[in-house]
Amino acid sequence: YLKNNAFRKLPKNLLQPLTKLQYIYFDRFEMCLTATHVRVCEPKGDGISSQEHLLDNPLLRTSVWIMGAVGCSGNLIVLLGRLIAPTNNVVHSLYIRNLALSDLLMGIYLFTIASADQHYRGVYIQHEFDWRHSTLCNLCGFLSTLSCESSVLILSLVTWDRFISVTQPLARKQPSAKAAFLTLVILWLIAITVALAPLSSAAEPYFGDEFYGSNGVCLSLHIHDPYDKGWEYSAAMFIFVNTLALIFICYAYCRMIREIRASGVACRSTRQSQDRDKVAQRFGVIVLTDCLCWVPIILVKLAALSGMSISEALYAWLAILVLPINSALNPILYTLTTTVFIKQICEFFNFRCKKSLTRESLKRNEQNNKTLILRTVPVLYQGEMDPDALCFIGELKVVSQLLEPPVGNNQLQYDNETTMN
Repeated sequence: YLKNNAFRKLPKNLLQPLTKLQYIYFDRFEMCLTATHVRVCEPKGDGISSQEHLLDNPLLRTSVWIMGAVGCSGNLIVLLGRLIAPTNNVVHSLYIRNLALSDLLMGIYLFTIASADQHYRGVYIQHEFDWRHSTLCNLCGFLSTLSCESSVLILSLVTWDRFISVTQPLARKQPSAKAAFLTLVILWLIAITVALAPLSSAAEPYFGDEFYGSNGVCLSLHIHDPYDKGWEYSAAMFIFVNTLALIFICYAYCRMIREIRASGVACRSTRQSQDRDKVAQRFGVIVLTDCLCWVPIILVKLAALSGMSISEALYAWLAILVLPINSALNPILYTLTTTVFIKQICEFFNFRCKKSLTRESLKRNEQNNKTLILRTVPVLYQGEMDPDALCFIGELKVVSQLLEPPVGNNQLQYDNETTMN
């Protein structure tokens, strides 16, 4: 038994003279490279990798290709679609394009890991150390961390933008494209700094040389060695930042759902009620997917830090399936299934849209959506206005006559598209 030792690497031929050695047990499977002649060498793997393969589970290998394909294709469609399809809501479109770019990085990371697994298939242990300490593995770790942190920050920004649009639609000013761009630049710089810090030579005494290369998929989760070098940094990223973002996003969307449902109490229109419920359902799905991604990671990380034993299989699925789930679903939730985006793409390619997306139904939906935004806050004009009056407002010129001071069309259009997108 050679367990509970601090060494991470042994000379390759150290145990070769021990020709009668039959059984040997290490803490890490990669140590078996020094005892290739031994009949039984344990462990066989770490849940993600084995002595033969970078991704040991066949289902895991398939999943990483699928998640990478979904993440890359979905986010590329969003980027291209929002570039070629014009929109009046420049700021919100800018937010979503940056979110798609952030999620695209996760897809690139997954494809890189899948390609490395294909390259080292059957001989992984021979190249395991070189792979984990390679520039490509560090780049993978950088991309995954950059994607996670930038996605969290941009999702929080999008949530804040929607939150203000729904709860204070008539009191806010539309942020300028320049202000939105500068905000995004700051968020990207923060994310890049966080992801790049472990690769800095000046910080090597704290992070060591295996912060990203502690496992075959180059993630800094540090589940099996929760108190390895740089563990405080890893805990801050995956626990502190994600928990704060999750609490804010859950609160904001729950508050928006409540405001939207309250806005339709006095409405008599079945169609308006259905539209209101669809918006609430979409917001509910967004909260659910965020929870599905972040809650398991936060809980497992806390469990590892508390000393609990984490299943190796669970660690593998967290890294390959749970962590990238937002990157795969965000394009669907924020763009691909929205009425505005589908209409713009159909019009750009001059395709004939489905019956549900005819100009007449879109016009009615847009009018109802504007009404929905107006009803999220109480409107006063020479006393309390009859709630039913706002349920059936159809044209913006009617709104401008009822409200004092007048509300600009651009602001209402911005609030409407921001919420429904």
